[in-house]
Amino acid sequence: MKENIINNLRVLSDNKYRDFNAKLIPNINNVIGVRIPALRKYAKELYNTKDFDINTFIAIKEKPCMEFTMLQGFVIGLKKSSKEEFFNDIKNFVPLIDNWAVCDTFCASLKLTKKYMPETFEFLKPYLKSSNTYELRFGVVMLLTYYITDDYIDHVLSILTGLAHNDYYAQMGIAWALSICYVKYFDKTHAAMSDSNLQKAIQIKTVRKVIESLRPPKEQKEFLRQYIKQLT
Repeated sequence: MKENIINNLRVLSDNKYRDFNAKLIPNINNVIGVRIPALRKYAKELYNTKDFDINTFIAIKEKPCMEFTMLQGFVIGLKKSSKEEFFNDIKNFVPLIDNWAVCDTFCASLKLTKKYMPETFEFLKPYLKSSNTYELRFGVVMLLTYYITDDYIDHVLSILTGLAHNDYYAQMGIAWALSICYVKYFDKTHAAMSDSNLQKAIQIKTVRKVIESLRPPKEQKEFLRQYIKQLT
């Protein structure tokens, strides 16, 4: 199974995209260059193949290429799982995450979260306390993908503004999440961030992401330009 899938991934690969993508994902040397839409399409084809053993596939721990790991994450997202199976599959996959691209595409694939919102929120809490870069980023990106809503925003802000980490990719995950909070709940987010002891590096990254976004109005961006001067 594994070798056949790897061969199919190589057929889908694009050398120019590989070289471009590899520059965006430092410290990863197993990128072969399959574009995400093609990878998602292949995941659906595998999932719908009659004799495809899903559980055997997602249980493979080797990382022959980054796209193979991504593919496993996409297939997990396609499974019509019970709540227990859903959480178990996630637990088994998270240790395979070793870069932001696998992390973020995996989170975006977990649509079943919407069926188990309260349970998944509780499930994420240990990851949000982790010192491991990609365990923490996984928890944070799950929050920004599914929980920046009226029902959860206060909980999300309380968690995000209490996080701390020195790794760039963990900090950027937190800043990304807070920037989306700013876009959707500007006043509430600014109050929460201003009243917190959040690392200055994360605050600066957050404000810069909001200013760079096309979504906030000009007056909010100008307010943040003045605010960032107090931070730098």
